[in-house]
Amino acid sequence: MIEHESAIPLYQQIENDIKDKIISGEYQAGQMLPSESKFCEMYQVSRVTVRNAISDLVEQGILIRKHGKGTFVENQKIPSNLITFSGFTTTCQENNIKINTHILCVRRQEASMYDIRTLNLKENDDIVYIKRIRYADSHPVIIEHVHLPYKEYSFLLNEDLEDRSLYKTIEQHMGSNPENYCHTKICLEASAATPEEALFLKLQPGNPLFILKEEIISDSGQPIHWTKQIMSGNYFKFYLSSTTNRLSIKIE
Repeated sequence: MIEHESAIPLYQQIENDIKDKIISGEYQAGQMLPSESKFCEMYQVSRVTVRNAISDLVEQGILIRKHGKGTFVENQKIPSNLITFSGFTTTCQENNIKINTHILCVRRQEASMYDIRTLNLKENDDIVYIKRIRYADSHPVIIEHVHLPYKEYSFLLNEDLEDRSLYKTIEQHMGSNPENYCHTKICLEASAATPEEALFLKLQPGNPLFILKEEIISDSGQPIHWTKQIMSGNYFKFYLSSTTNRLSIKIE
């Protein structure tokens, strides 16, 4: 609780107490907080003091106000630099987010014209196609379509990729992790969830999505693979500035 005789302003003490409750799990992501009047009773302070504390936490991205509903604990965010190449697994591990992967499909198929152009393949070449769902803290956040040249990555057809890092698996077979020697070309678009996408991502059809296409290219200029990520608009935010380029994932 707070100390009324402390040199620390009351609103800051309330902020710290709410943060502690979030860290301890008493207040969880997505949970609605008590009303301002309830907080006034809990902390024995004025409504202005409570409002200042709540406003600061909203500005910090810890809480979110929903018009007509109340104040909620904001979703956890995972920062990821869009310039320095890092896979989704690594990003989640660095931010203590539990990650799971469910494989929907792994198969050999004929390369499309886009595959041929993007991966520098020849006509009639094949690719390894992987479709999987990526989970962060048990929430489905990405439908991922991965296209790799069959000649170099045929070994993936014999691997159990469920809940395994694709790049770690490649490293085990080829001796190096693409994160250590690759860069990306990124195209980002907005879209609306189809019925199938909504089913996989536990959304309503028509809900907003990000469509992120990445070409993974080695430092020598050799295409490694390209990936289409269908990302739930409920969980992702992109930040761009002259000094930082950051991707954040909101976890409910």
